[in-house]
Amino acid sequence: MNKLPFYRNFYEQTGIRKENVNSEERVPITLEMVPLEVKSCLDLGCGDGTILDKLDAQWFKVGLDISYNALFNNKVERKVLACSSMLPFRSNSYDLVICTEVLEHLPSEQFEFSINEIQRVAKKNILVSVPFQEDLNRKQACCPNCGFIFHIHMHLRSFNPSQLNTMFTNFFPKHYRFSKTLEKSYPAWLLEVRRKYGRRWEWDENALCPQCGHENNHPPRRTPISVLTSILADIFAKKHPKWIAVIYEKK
Repeated sequence: MNKLPFYRNFYEQTGIRKENVNSEERVPITLEMVPLEVKSCLDLGCGDGTILDKLDAQWFKVGLDISYNALFNNKVERKVLACSSMLPFRSNSYDLVICTEVLEHLPSEQFEFSINEIQRVAKKNILVSVPFQEDLNRKQACCPNCGFIFHIHMHLRSFNPSQLNTMFTNFFPKHYRFSKTLEKSYPAWLLEVRRKYGRRWEWDENALCPQCGHENNHPPRRTPISVLTSILADIFAKKHPKWIAVIYEKK
């Protein structure tokens, strides 16, 4: 399946903006990390424009997104429809490049290109937020149409501090902030029992199968084994911050 058209279709869904990333917590923390000397800003994957809208009105602000719906529905004055792996800007164009809840969604090749492009257009700082040490296996769904297994939010990679420290070769991490919201990781054996015998995978109303494009609008039925594994999951689960934000400064 051609990845770029799929990603366009996935993010054109009007409901996708409801993905639970706890914006009430994340947005204020993101804004607090913005350096005071910034005068121009590019927000990659700007979505509804919440972050840009709360930044200083005197700044030169640009919102970029791959989604027509996202750009149409936000109030950002300067909008660009483009992909993060090929930014239509000159090098060192913006004091700050913001990229929140985007990098975890990118396929390998697009991820590498995007990292390079972010570094290229950022003049002074980069501000990133991503899920922290996410157990990608936990939130996998199984398409009832073709049997393909995929992450319900289309997360393709997990991040830890070591990876984040070396992600941008021309920048160094200056400061970290972690969410107070916690995420759970479950033992692999428990997930296997839940899926094999409880017949229950993860489900989300916005999930779209990347293999066949099927939308599963019906949540899976609960079974006695799935209920039991839910109880055991709360007992054996390991908790950690849901996401991490990092501000980088140019070397």
